[in-house]
Amino acid sequence: MAKKSGSKSLKRLSAPRSWDIERKSSRFIIRPSPGPYSIERSYSLGVAIRDLLHLVQNKREIDNVLSHSQVLVDGVARKNASFPVGLFNVITVPKEGVSFRLIPSSDGLKARKVGKDQSNLKLCRISSKSKTSGGRIQYGFHDGRSMLNDALALSPGDAVLMKVPEQSVVSSVKLSKGSLGLILSGERAGLVGKISDVKKGTVSREKMVTISLPAGETELPARLIFPVGTETPAIEVQE
Repeated sequence: MAKKSGSKSLKRLSAPRSWDIERKSSRFIIRPSPGPYSIERSYSLGVAIRDLLHLVQNKREIDNVLSHSQVLVDGVARKNASFPVGLFNVITVPKEGVSFRLIPSSDGLKARKVGKDQSNLKLCRISSKSKTSGGRIQYGFHDGRSMLNDALALSPGDAVLMKVPEQSVVSSVKLSKGSLGLILSGERAGLVGKISDVKKGTVSREKMVTISLPAGETELPARLIFPVGTETPAIEVQE
């Protein structure tokens, strides 16, 4: 029978360089399942709680805590060690009373401990906007979730602050002049600056954003900028 998909295994030495893991402790590591994030921009849940958060020590402990619904991702219990977690996902262990949000840095995704008041809040960037057959407006977000909402007057690139897991909108942030933007990748990943200009894209040039950083202004593709607030970030997004 022909092979239907790619390899389900992943060697530690072949894991993305952005993963903060030991490379020679064992041969294989848990590969993230296909989902909304690329493998370079996500961790498998098992790797996140063992290698990134150090909440467990081995695969047996990973399987034990997950099978007993002791780990929540955005407020939902996940039992699959391969479940992919990425940008702004909140990993909570109720038994320990701790929550961590995955945030960008120049070295890849890092975990930031967050308080109970922010553990149920998540910023989601709009990746698509369409109209359903019934005339409703549907938004798709960077983490794979979607929402029907006719009241939001937003466009792809903008973001909403929502409560999870109920997915109710608290506020919104436009990718526009005056907003705060978070850089998602590159050597300046994790930095927040004030957006001073947004240039519309053309057939030959993608949409660009000019953002003011401590080292000065720089122009970056809009896909690398995540709007996070106006005067201050809506949630804690830096280490």
